[in-house]
Amino acid sequence: MISRTLTPAILHGHVLDVLQTLPDECVHCIVTSPPYWGLRTYGTEPQVWGGDANCAHFWETTTIPSGNGQVSHPMIGGTLNAASATRSPRPSLSCRNCGAWKGELGLEPTPELYVDHLADVFDEVRRVLRSDGTLWLNLGDTYCTHPAGLTGAKRWKASTLEVRDRTGAEQAGAIDKRTPGLKEKDLVGIPWRVAFELRRRGWWLRSDLIWSKRNPMPEPTRDRPTRSHEYVFLLAKSRRYFYDAEAVREPLRESSLRRLRHHLPNPMDNPRYRSKHPKGDFRRFPMLANTDPTGRNLRSVWQIATQPYPGAHFATFPEALPEICIRAGTSEKGACASCGTPYAHVVRAEGGGIGHDWHPVKSLAMGRGQGIAAPGIHDGTYRRVDLGFRKVCSCETRRVVPCLVLDPFMGSGTVLAVARRLRRRSIGIDLNPEYGVLARERIGLVAAVPGEVGEAVT
Repeated sequence: MISRTLTPAILHGHVLDVLQTLPDECVHCIVTSPPYWGLRTYGTEPQVWGGDANCAHFWETTTIPSGNGQVSHPMIGGTLNAASATRSPRPSLSCRNCGAWKGELGLEPTPELYVDHLADVFDEVRRVLRSDGTLWLNLGDTYCTHPAGLTGAKRWKASTLEVRDRTGAEQAGAIDKRTPGLKEKDLVGIPWRVAFELRRRGWWLRSDLIWSKRNPMPEPTRDRPTRSHEYVFLLAKSRRYFYDAEAVREPLRESSLRRLRHHLPNPMDNPRYRSKHPKGDFRRFPMLANTDPTGRNLRSVWQIATQPYPGAHFATFPEALPEICIRAGTSEKGACASCGTPYAHVVRAEGGGIGHDWHPVKSLAMGRGQGIAAPGIHDGTYRRVDLGFRKVCSCETRRVVPCLVLDPFMGSGTVLAVARRLRRRSIGIDLNPEYGVLARERIGLVAAVPGEVGEAVT
């Protein structure tokens, strides 16, 4: 099932069932964007979540009250409170014996049930992830709302998950998301609910990254800002894990370089200044000399425009987003063919002396705050020399295989396409076989990768 070639493996079925077929600690990095809560239906058959796997399941419809805790509608045989006649309860299938729920992930009647189901998936994901691996989880938020502009039977139909046409065309405004514990118009806080639950279950929550969309969808709202961001959480299985910071350093902008080149001393502010370094040498100017020419460390706000996909999938994220995650979470060199340990990126830092040339006393004497370097000391690392990749494990073999990336909610295959382009192996899982067709087509649209067989000898 786990190939050593760059051809992605596309698997179909209930994500929990498929994950159980994968061996322990076989994946280096996981990049995924699961179905968001209360957004849309994807046209798949309802799946069983939670409960007892050995239970015969006796399904019954239970009614979830609206946000005000009242249940009333003539279609359920009566009105408990005439004042709430326009507020629609939501039916949900659950097992009378073990409490299991039957439905599509993302269409749970409450946020708490959605978070619990998603955390169950990532419990199994954690098993297949290597101890030095990372999880990059993209999630968006939503509001406690009801279907706008619908009344009576139409609103009831919109709030009944079992009777939708399952075309995938339903948007957030067509699903009743009122739930006990939330006031209407409340921000639900789904991403942080999930992140905190994963942390409670043992994950290391390392970073909350903001995907800032340069071209967000407009919103017809007049009492709050338009939402133009989503979250990407970096989570780790262990305290120590693989992370290649050099692979995702952000290049300096030309405007920054121009400003640094003209920082004091420069001919306009100090015409008598003479440097021993020739023109064109970055050491002529102190600010530029203390700036790493390879760029800055990756920041936590990623400004990436949305990228449309001319397929039938409705929730694709831009390829630039998983590319950052894959570059940081996997080794470009690959991993040991025997034990799977990724090769480490080795970089030698030069030009700094923090800890050796730090002079807080001299800085204070010059009227500066403590911790400011004395002039001419040039504290701080400003130059890195890339020494390539180093074998970390003690295995005798020198054979290398590409690192393995997993997307348990594959969709149209964006992560798999990017992984193949970056010469990583990949596995994608999705319940809908039609998305597998889209994924294969999309991966085929990616430029041919020379040397399709990923195994290499060093």
